[in-house]
Amino acid sequence: MADSFDVLTPLVTPFDADGNLDVAGIESLVQHVVAAGVDGIVPCGTTGEFETLSPQEYRTVVRTAATTAPDDCRVIVGTAATDVATVHKRMAFAAEQGADSTLVVPSYYGGQASGAGNEAFFDAVLADAPLPVYLYNIPGAVGQELSIETVAALAQSDAVAGLKDSSGDLPYVTAVMNQTPADFTVYQGHDGLFVPSIVLGGDGGISALSHLLFDELEQAGTAVASGNVAQARTVQRDVLSPLSDACAEFGFAPTVKALLADRGVIDHATVRPPRTSLSSDAVASVTERLE
Repeated sequence: MADSFDVLTPLVTPFDADGNLDVAGIESLVQHVVAAGVDGIVPCGTTGEFETLSPQEYRTVVRTAATTAPDDCRVIVGTAATDVATVHKRMAFAAEQGADSTLVVPSYYGGQASGAGNEAFFDAVLADAPLPVYLYNIPGAVGQELSIETVAALAQSDAVAGLKDSSGDLPYVTAVMNQTPADFTVYQGHDGLFVPSIVLGGDGGISALSHLLFDELEQAGTAVASGNVAQARTVQRDVLSPLSDACAEFGFAPTVKALLADRGVIDHATVRPPRTSLSSDAVASVTERLE
């Protein structure tokens, strides 16, 4: 079991009622999660609807989040793109804004790539990378799994810091931890597996629920670290998993935004297509689960 752990927030991207970028909302959201105690923030990831942002909006989100976060809050910037040149441009911009590292998914168009193809893509991404890179396995969004063998091979590079796994596949996480160096960081991206991953030796989570439930995540992780797995299991079962299930049902960005808006943390729960906002009944359901 891990004796220490991190909780980082994959930031939603606030929009106004018309769907325009809400810069002040980004600032207040970063301040909100930092005040809660998170170890770091991850702008422009999947929960941040990065694929709906224009190039200028992307730069604005990264700049605003990175400059608002205090020095002791890590900033891991999502730099996903289907071409290596764009990934490099986004990495360079993140570095200019003071980010600590970046998060990169496999190329997400063209079907299931071979292991050799994915390894070649990441080798090109890692060449002269200005920041450490976290690999990101999220097959439900990308359309392919980053194989355990590819992760193990890439983990030998000094440029690779670790992995965020959002597959929901606990045996996959276990195999990655067994086949990578001891200093290779493995973050859980599926809130329903936060406690099991830490019990198995994971390093914490990049958790959408940390927008709202940092104290509960901290409590669960601390319980695991102190050997009180029963307490951690209770928090996971009674608090984290029901909200994680709601996010899986309605979508992480729409659900988290609905809850943040309900609590007055952001002004609007607006999402961009192809995501859709929660119905009033769904909002009532998820707020009831949160309470």
